[in-house]
This record gives sequence, C-alpha cells and structure tokens, in this order.
Amino acid sequence: MTQAQFLFLLAFSVVNVVIAATVVIMVREARRIDGGGYWNREIFKRLGRLPTERSEANRMAFYTHRITGIAIFAFLVLHIVDVSLFAVSSSLYDDVHELYGSPVMRVFECGLLFALLFHALNGLRLVAIDVWDVGAKVATRLLTGVVATTLVVALAGSIVILKPVIA
Repeated sequence: MTQAQFLFLLAFSVVNVVIAATVVIMVREARRIDGGGYWNREIFKRLGRLPTERSEANRMAFYTHRITGIAIFAFLVLHIVDVSLFAVSSSLYDDVHELYGSPVMRVFECGLLFALLFHALNGLRLVAIDVWDVGAKVATRLLTGVVATTLVVALAGSIVILKPVIA
C-alpha cells in the first residue's frame, strides 16, 4: 500500500467515524426530545403499530434522510479531493483510484448506492407531500413505496457492483 492510498483510507475512515458519530448524536437527541427511536426490539413493535399511529415510520424516515444526506455530502467532499489529486500528480491519482476496485470499497459503493436512492426518493416523497398536501395515510404509503423501491433497486445494483468481486 502506498502512502497516498494510506492517507486516502485514513481520510475515508475519518469520514465514516464522523457519519457514525452523527448517527449516535441524532438517535440520542431523538430519545431526549421526542421519545424517538430506541434501537432494540421495541422499535419493531412501534413500527408495526396500527395505521392510526403512523408517525413512528415517518420519524425514522426523517432521521434516515438526514443521515443519508450527511453521508452523501461527505462522499462528495472526499470525491472532490481524490479527483483533484490529478492536478497534483497523475501517479498519485492512479494510486488512490486503485483502491476503488478492492472488495471493501465495493461494499461501501453499495452503501453509497442505498444512501443516494433513499435520499433522492424520500426527497421526492417530501416534495409530493408538500405540494399535494396528502394526509398521513398517503404519506405512509408513499414511504412504503420509497423503502421498497430503494431496497429492490439497491439490491439489484449491489449485485452488479459486487459481481466482479464475487466471481
């Protein structure tokens, strides 16, 4: 591993630690402010409640939307830095970009795909809710569609991304 690859992986690790810390802070604030998500089996009981109590799923979508937004922003910053390495040295750029073919980075690409899909589709859902002023029932149905579409497309995309590593 070259020094450039090591520094890139170090920066990548710092970005992941920041994202994880943000998740922890958001979950703690959710508990403190509005009695939000406790990460145990109780959350599944709350998510499986009757349709009269739909706010829990929408609250979790709110937090997931924030977390995926932060992750996408962190990726963009890191991506701009690694692409700008070409201005410094083409060999440095090539050294760093060799990492993208590694199995670990391909798994992170699958995570990025999930984050992009969920953030984009949930953003469109939020625009639809604001523009057409739909009620809680339709908002929850839209959220179900967003989650289902995200999972199906992310799974299909992950198979394509991981195929060279698995084969």
